[in-house]
Amino acid sequence: MKKYFSQKVTNLPKEPGMFEIYNIANEKERKGDKVIHMEIGRPDFDTPKPIKDSAVSALNGGLVHYTELSGIYDLRKSIADRVKESGGLEYNPENEVLVTAGASEGLYCIWIAFLDNKDEILIPTPHYSSYTYSLTYAGAKYIKVPIMKNNKIKYDMQEFKSRLTENTKMILINSPNNPTGYVNSQEDMENIAEFAIENDLIVVSDECYDCFVYEGEHKSISTLPGMRDRTLIVNSTSKTFSMTGWRIGYVLGNADFIDKIGNIHSHINVCSTSFAQAGAITAYKDIYKDIDIMVNEFKRRRDYITDFISKLDNITFVDPKGAFYIFMNIGELGLTSVDFCKSLLRETGVAMAPGSAFGVEWEDYVRISYACSMDDIKKAMNLMKSFIEKIR
Repeated sequence: MKKYFSQKVTNLPKEPGMFEIYNIANEKERKGDKVIHMEIGRPDFDTPKPIKDSAVSALNGGLVHYTELSGIYDLRKSIADRVKESGGLEYNPENEVLVTAGASEGLYCIWIAFLDNKDEILIPTPHYSSYTYSLTYAGAKYIKVPIMKNNKIKYDMQEFKSRLTENTKMILINSPNNPTGYVNSQEDMENIAEFAIENDLIVVSDECYDCFVYEGEHKSISTLPGMRDRTLIVNSTSKTFSMTGWRIGYVLGNADFIDKIGNIHSHINVCSTSFAQAGAITAYKDIYKDIDIMVNEFKRRRDYITDFISKLDNITFVDPKGAFYIFMNIGELGLTSVDFCKSLLRETGVAMAPGSAFGVEWEDYVRISYACSMDDIKKAMNLMKSFIEKIR
């Protein structure tokens, strides 16, 4: 029989544990067992009704065909207006805003548009698990740069410089960060910007959690001198408006960058779903100002969990300033992150994500998503505490 599969797929290692945990959780639920989902980054809030109403109205009104390849102009303008209002950045909706099928497609199009097989991208780690998989599919080479030690995160630019080669073309940053909840400081961004300018690198800035900052405020690296035209901002409606299933994201950048990325996008996806775009217009025009209710609830949940964990003996965590995750160190328990999560789920019904999913070097950690109700969080924390006491 022929060897049907590509080398890219054949050589790609399986994701270490995340989907296995998710599958076990779903199987338990099918059997009627109660599962508390703290393994996935999916807000438990419903999409606001006005957004849904706009999509339904557009669908019933016949918006069922292709849109402009880069997205409905009114949506691109709404995105540009929102970015200007919230961060002071100006992008021309005509040619500097690209609507994509979620942030994931935007990132994939960037990889294809910019990275040849020999090119390298620097990725701070811990990192969102899908980065490395999509880069591998795209045939690009990623170089990991550890930024965390003893639960403290610091962008040590010597670590970045030591991994710099003549093939380095990009650096990827993610703030607020998944999985740690870390928010880049002004010093972090200034150091990264200086490094990028000195070495003529493109910066890809994943800002999907930009609204989920609990202390201070989000600031994009694009606002720093010399960075606007060498930065690509990737964002999404998924977290901000609880629209994970709608698959509407965007990329912002200079016109030449967006032209090349848009060309890839047009052949992968043609355009994002027409009536979903109509809902996103309402999100950015009318709902953006109301998301504080959701954000404040997430902050309340974060405060509860961090207070709870801080009282557990020898269990530590990264202090989260944003997103809706806590990266908890379980190293003293003597279990791998996958084994911890499997056992916790099977014995208690609480699902968490193994740290190894965010880099194999983070085996001593698990990621807790607090995108579930406060009632479930309180139950889950008590169940986790009992589980930890049992295995000690």
